[in-house]
Amino acid sequence: MKKLLAIVAVLCSLSAGWAQTVLAQQAEDKGVPVEFFGCTYHDGKGLADLTKVADKFSKWSDKNDSGYSAWILTPQFATNLGLDVGWLGAWPSGEAMGKGMDLWMSGGRELAAEFAAVVDCSNWHESATSAVVNAPKGPPGNGVVMFSECTVVEGKSPADALPAHRKIGAEMKAMGSPASSWLFYPGLGRSDIDFHYWSVIGFNNYSEMGAATEIYVNGGGWEKAMGILGSVSRCRPPTVFDAQVVRTGAGR
Repeated sequence: MKKLLAIVAVLCSLSAGWAQTVLAQQAEDKGVPVEFFGCTYHDGKGLADLTKVADKFSKWSDKNDSGYSAWILTPQFATNLGLDVGWLGAWPSGEAMGKGMDLWMSGGRELAAEFAAVVDCSNWHESATSAVVNAPKGPPGNGVVMFSECTVVEGKSPADALPAHRKIGAEMKAMGSPASSWLFYPGLGRSDIDFHYWSVIGFNNYSEMGAATEIYVNGGGWEKAMGILGSVSRCRPPTVFDAQVVRTGAGR
């Protein structure tokens, strides 16, 4: 069982000072800000109610924060998360994030009240910087997303992790894996950090996730991954969410 959990954890790995350090060493990269809300439903409320408000939010964003992308994340494989549902948002730049938040604070109060009538997100709001490992241009659509907390080994830094993950991602892609992946480096609102970054891996559906797992477990991916990442970082078993697109930012 321990070996199986380790396999799943490293599978996920295929995919804010630390972020600044890492991205400064990758001149071709552009880190983008993301935010996450961890929420609980009020009694009698559920995904259908949240989706209705999210649709209104998408229309509001069309007029006020068109570059913002967002997804509703529903836990699928998870234990003791302390949330019923998550909200993941992303902007194309730090400047866009600042302007978008100002507009939301000044003009989104009525809509915020509608969200608050469905979910309580008051105890969990944090940000991170996202760096692409292996992903097509633009935000992903509906699908499955896995998050794993990763810690670099002694003598290594978070700057060493990104090229290692990219090398594994390239190896897996060459073997037929359909995964997309990113690294998220913790930023604002995260004070209890006992890890260095999240490894994030996404699929369009569970069939793709199953195909990648088969390649990894039985097709030689495990050996390749351990040979590359084993001396750099260790990742915990991942949490898996169903991802539902709220909106895709304009021009992305």
